[in-house]
Amino acid sequence: MNLYFILEGDATETLIYPKWISYILPNYSQIDFENQANKNNFYIFSGGGIPSIYNHTVNAIKNINDNPKFDRLIVCLDGEEIGIEARINEIKDYIKKSKVILNPKCKIDFVIQNVCIETWFLGNRKIVKKNPEGKLLKEFKKFHDVSINDPEDLNLYEGYRNKAHFHYSYFREILKEHNLVYKKSQPKVVLEKTYFDELENRINETNHLQTLKTLITLLNEIKSKE
Repeated sequence: MNLYFILEGDATETLIYPKWISYILPNYSQIDFENQANKNNFYIFSGGGIPSIYNHTVNAIKNINDNPKFDRLIVCLDGEEIGIEARINEIKDYIKKSKVILNPKCKIDFVIQNVCIETWFLGNRKIVKKNPEGKLLKEFKKFHDVSINDPEDLNLYEGYRNKAHFHYSYFREILKEHNLVYKKSQPKVVLEKTYFDELENRINETNHLQTLKTLITLLNEIKSKE
């Protein structure tokens, strides 16, 4: 089976997804170009944000139709403020209006990062100190303790322009307690297998992070067909 991923982001996601895919699908290898697809390969393309990812998804469908070696097209993007269903409907409508139809041998899946990929990162319960020293993190935890409550339910905190900005800032404050710095271009800590394992544990032990569960369930489904 060969997988074609379209990712919204061009920094964090392009580093995270290959690592996380490899943890569940160790027999798959990443390729640099679509025409290199052979067996158990995955190709990753950055859609460059919303709305450009919609056009790139249409182009990906055309590419797959011309090169029918891919079995799954997996489109990964942020739910942000509009939410999961609205985001999926938005991109489906765009594809429909393009009048491009994916060949029946390939299935399309949508993975929504609700609210953003940093929302998922907040799911590691072990990295959140019970008694943080930072004043801002104390306030954040009082507002919504992500080690107890679902990070996907984290609402907007006063002073931040949107939920994604707040979730990003919350995660940076958590890492500060460990003298770690998070940058979108250098998401080092979340690349580690131990970090990913903690997110999986959260999903298996609670009903939290349902959109991350969508991704993990999908990859495990693909693994079962090897």
